[in-house]
Amino acid sequence: MEVVSILLRNPFHHSLPFSIPVHFANGTYQVVGFDGSSTVDEFLQRLNQETGMRKSSHSGFALFTDDPSGRDLEHCLQGSVKVCDAISKWEQALKELHSGKSEGGTRVLKLMYKNRLYFRSQVKGETERERLLLAFQTSGEIVAGRFPVNKELALEMAALMAQVEYGDLERPVPPGPGGTPPSKAQHHLQQVMDRFYPRRYRHGAPSEQLRHLADQLTTKWAALQGCSSPECIRIFLTVARKWPFFGAKLFAAQPVQLSSKESTLVWIAVNEDGVSILDHTTMQMRVTYPYSSLMTFGGCRDDFMLVIRTIPDQSSGKGHSEKLIFRMAVPEVVLSLPEA
Repeated sequence: MEVVSILLRNPFHHSLPFSIPVHFANGTYQVVGFDGSSTVDEFLQRLNQETGMRKSSHSGFALFTDDPSGRDLEHCLQGSVKVCDAISKWEQALKELHSGKSEGGTRVLKLMYKNRLYFRSQVKGETERERLLLAFQTSGEIVAGRFPVNKELALEMAALMAQVEYGDLERPVPPGPGGTPPSKAQHHLQQVMDRFYPRRYRHGAPSEQLRHLADQLTTKWAALQGCSSPECIRIFLTVARKWPFFGAKLFAAQPVQLSSKESTLVWIAVNEDGVSILDHTTMQMRVTYPYSSLMTFGGCRDDFMLVIRTIPDQSSGKGHSEKLIFRMAVPEVVLSLPEA
């Protein structure tokens, strides 16, 4: 990692001995310099200054690493940790996982800057860069099925993101007598469908239906001609923020209390106010537990457990605790629940 870092460093841009790229939700990255004593907080201070973002306690953004095993799992770095220590531990884990295998030496740590917890009270101070990244991250949640949109709204949101990413729709040139390769517009249209339209609405759909979707998307995208990127981002976020759980982090889980014959899933939504349980299909709230009632959380054998303090009984005045147990990927929630 040290060699790679030095190779990536531009001596005219960075006075510190090391530098490493930090990746954003919109596919761009920023190379940030650091030294052997730099903490994550100090690293983020430089990153925020260079990208026009507020400090993390206001923006809710945090620094994440990918998982050395290659699993779809991200690790949030605490502010007091030294960047070099985090890199060293990641590389050591990679060596242990790939002991004696060549692929272990070809991967390097990937740093990502993403919104970890959304604060409604801090919306007024958002910078343009924060809004851009928040929109791209929300779009990713829509594509992955972790944000409630119907097919019509999904097309509207995809068209807005297309206008942000590519600008005005380029009208395709009719093919000549001998036929021509796909135009740039057709290529962009396919990329928009892949990047910004929910996978669940495309999966298994017949080709005729997909062509119809592409035509509808083309119409909506063309209607945005002349609309600037900041304006499209503003419209996108205005619509997205109407959902009460905008900015929450969702994790699929199965309540263990259900009988073995049932496979009903729910969403555990970690948000600014507490932990909510949502219906997996409609994403409507079933119940919310404020952080003040959350006694503890963590692994319970192979499951995930929340211990909730219930309202004291009026007659006895005594409170009770309730254990909620879920089957799920435990490390994801343990890493993502904020400190109460």
